[in-house]
Amino acid sequence: MSKSLPIPHPEWNDLLDKRDALELQIAGVLTDIHGLKDSKPVVIGRYAAAFSALLIRLHEAEIESARVKREIELVQAAINSGRELDYELIHATLDAEFAEWQAKLTAEIKDLTHHRDLLETSGFLDAAAFRKLRHLFRVLARRLHPDLNPLQSLVDAELWHRVTSAYDQRDFDELDALEILSRDADSVPVPDSMASLRETLQKLRDQLHRFLISMAKLRQQWPFDQLTVLDDPAATTARQEELNARIITTESTRDERKQWLNQLLDH
Repeated sequence: MSKSLPIPHPEWNDLLDKRDALELQIAGVLTDIHGLKDSKPVVIGRYAAAFSALLIRLHEAEIESARVKREIELVQAAINSGRELDYELIHATLDAEFAEWQAKLTAEIKDLTHHRDLLETSGFLDAAAFRKLRHLFRVLARRLHPDLNPLQSLVDAELWHRVTSAYDQRDFDELDALEILSRDADSVPVPDSMASLRETLQKLRDQLHRFLISMAKLRQQWPFDQLTVLDDPAATTARQEELNARIITTESTRDERKQWLNQLLDH
């Protein structure tokens, strides 16, 4: 007489389904985090395209205004002390004091221009290719990501390294090959008891919570915190108008200081 198989606990299959759903959800969040980090140059490029000209003009005006203010202070100090104005010394002092500011402005102009040009010249994946890329990465993340597979073999660890490299290079042939190679890793071991399964579920919930927090923190960092503005044409226009208003105010202050400097020199 054949031996009958044990009847699983009614909750067993439900817990297994929850485990699988959590793993899929975690793989999706990991894909989102990786994709967001990967999109950083694009986000900076969009930011530069929308605001670089205004930001550069504003920061140039701020430096010019601050320099004129400092020049007034140096001229006034010479006048108050009864010394003859040494404009060569004054300008040398100004050049030294504002060298760091000017260097930062030059670096900012170079960086913003680089990312704006990169956005204009780079080719981007179409929607279908991008969906395929995300799908492949999500599948492979569930199978091979070290956070979901803490006991993975050295072979699987090397496969995961190849996955991230192929993703960064948009190498679909390599990703397809890795999907085939990693299919053996898709079989998740079944816990040996209800208690073990519940413990696994709790660990997965904790992992998901940590990854969601990481995702939220990443979105709050620059340049990702600018996406709410960049994705809203009205908000982009409002930011541009705000920058224009600041430019007008700063340039007006600079021009007033120049007039005051000229009057000081005339006297």
